[in-house]
Amino acid sequence: EITSEGARYISEAIQSITTLQKLDISRNKISDDGAAAISDGLKTNNLLQELNMLYNEITSKGARYISEGIQSNSTLQKLHISHNKISDDGAAAISDGLKTNNSLQELDMSSNEITSEGAQYISEAIQSNSTLQKLHISHNKISDDGAAAISDGLKTNNSLQE
Repeated sequence: EITSEGARYISEAIQSITTLQKLDISRNKISDDGAAAISDGLKTNNLLQELNMLYNEITSKGARYISEGIQSNSTLQKLHISHNKISDDGAAAISDGLKTNNSLQELDMSSNEITSEGAQYISEAIQSNSTLQKLHISHNKISDDGAAAISDGLKTNNSLQE
C-alpha cells in the first residue's frame, strides 16, 4: 500500500512527466499528507486529466490540499475522492476549489460523511461552476434540508448533466 511517503514520490513524477493523463492511486493509505503531496503535483502539472484517490484515508485536512490543487490546475477533468472521510469541512474546501476551477467535469465525493451542511457548500459551488457535468454525492448523510440546498444549486446551474 502506498503511504504519504509514496505519494510524495508520485507527486515528483507528475510534476515532471509530460505524458501522464490518468492516475489511479485508489485503495491505498496516502492520508492527508499524501493528498498534500499530490496537490503539489497538480499545481504544476498541465496534462493530467483524471485522478482517482478513493479509499485513501483522506480527511477534511487533505480535502483542503486537494482544493488548492484544483484551483491551480487547468487540465484535470475527473476527480474521484469517494470513500474517504472529508466530511462537511472537506466538502466546503472542495467547493471553494470548484468555484474557481474551469476544467473539472466530473467529481465523485460519494461516501464521505457529508451532511446537509456540506450539501449547502456544494450547492453554492455548483451555482458558480459552469464546467462540472457529473456530480456524485451518494451514500453520505445528507437529509431533506441538504437535498433542498442541492436543488437550489441545480436551479441555476446550466452544466450539470448527472
